[in-house]
Amino acid sequence: MHTTTKHIVALIVMLSLSVFSGCEATTQRTPYQTMDLAQPVDILNTVVGGHPSLTQPDLKLITSQAQLQALGAGDIIGRDVNFNNESIVLATLGEMPTSGYWINITTVYQEGDTLQIYGQANRPSADAMAGQVLTYPYCAVVIPNTGATMLGDQIQSVQNQDPPM
Repeated sequence: MHTTTKHIVALIVMLSLSVFSGCEATTQRTPYQTMDLAQPVDILNTVVGGHPSLTQPDLKLITSQAQLQALGAGDIIGRDVNFNNESIVLATLGEMPTSGYWINITTVYQEGDTLQIYGQANRPSADAMAGQVLTYPYCAVVIPNTGATMLGDQIQSVQNQDPPM
């Protein structure tokens, strides 16, 4: 009988500890909570394509014509950008060995002096039929000047998706 009482006490203690161990408070934010604190930024124009001067993967905020010209890709937007009140966010994948790669910026949010850039970067599946050609995928979006100076990369990697229209 004494052994049974010890087992019951031990069981009660273990159950009490397991209840309290699951009640830990956390202050981590989910992406949805972060988005609630951020302000959406209008996307005025989107261009997706490929350009042979964009050979490195990158995410850039371009705030002047001189920065755009320094890339050697001044024609990526297809229209004049008024850098007095507009900026460009440029996402590049760099040099890729086949067709089927693409990148797309879908949403921009501002949190203080940081722009959070959301989108998708696609790679073809290993067994997909793809042309053996060097490609230089990019996506450029024109946004209003926001005063932001930093970018947060929230671009999700996907595989074997159809390119955006």
